[in-house]
Amino acid sequence: MAKTIQAWAKFGPKLDPAAPMQSDELIEYIVAATNQSRGSVLAVLSELDMAIKAALKTGRIVHLPNNTHYRPIGKKDGSIEVNVRVNPELSREINSEFRGKWINSANIGKSQDEIIALWNEENPADPVEEKK
Repeated sequence: MAKTIQAWAKFGPKLDPAAPMQSDELIEYIVAATNQSRGSVLAVLSELDMAIKAALKTGRIVHLPNNTHYRPIGKKDGSIEVNVRVNPELSREINSEFRGKWINSANIGKSQDEIIALWNEENPADPVEEKK
C-alpha cells in the first residue's frame, strides 16, 4: 500500500527550481541600482553579516529596516539555530507578482482526497492506504 506522502510527491503542486541568483549577480544588481562601487557593496554586505553575527552571538534578535528579522533559537541540546523571518510585504509582493514556474500547477488548491484519487487512478495495484 502506498503512503499519502507518495501521492503528494508525485501529484502535489511544487515550484520548478529556477537557477539560483549567485552572489556576483546580486552584487551587480545592487551596484547598478545604487551607483555604488562593487567594493563598497561588498564591504556593506560583509559588515551586515558581521553585525548580525555579533548580535546573534549575544542572544539578541536583529531587526533590519525592511522588517526582516533574525532570531536565535536555543535547542534542547544546547545548540543554536537562527530563524529568519522575511519582511511580510515581500511575501505579499512575491505572491501577487510571481512569474516562476509550477510543476503540477493544475493541482493547486486540490484537497488531499483529490490528490489521493489521482494516485489511486494511476496506481490501481498500489493504492494509498485508507486512514481509519
